[in-house]
Amino acid sequence: MHEHGLAKELWPQLQKIAESQEFARVTGIEMIVGSLHGVSADFLAHSFEHAFEGSNFEGATVQIAIVDPDDEYAVPPADEPAVATGWELLVTRIEGDK
Repeated sequence: MHEHGLAKELWPQLQKIAESQEFARVTGIEMIVGSLHGVSADFLAHSFEHAFEGSNFEGATVQIAIVDPDDEYAVPPADEPAVATGWELLVTRIEGDK
C-alpha cells in the first residue's frame, strides 16, 4: 500500500512542525496531495491514524484534498491561487493544543 509508505515518510516532518509550534497535542491536519502520487485520500488518512497511535497526534482529524494536474487550489496562509502539477505534498494546516 503506497499510502502507508507515504504516511511513514511524512510522519517525521509532521512531528517537526508540531514541535516548532510547541503543540502538546495535535488535534487536526489538512493536506493537499497531487493525484499523480496515486494515493487515496481515505487510505492515506487511515495510514496516518496508524502512524499517530501512541503519540501526541493520536485522535487528530486528518483531511486530505487530492488535486489533479491543472486544478486550481488556494495556498495558505494568504490563500494565494495556485495551479496543481499533480505532484503536490502540502501540509496546509496543523492545529493543536499547547
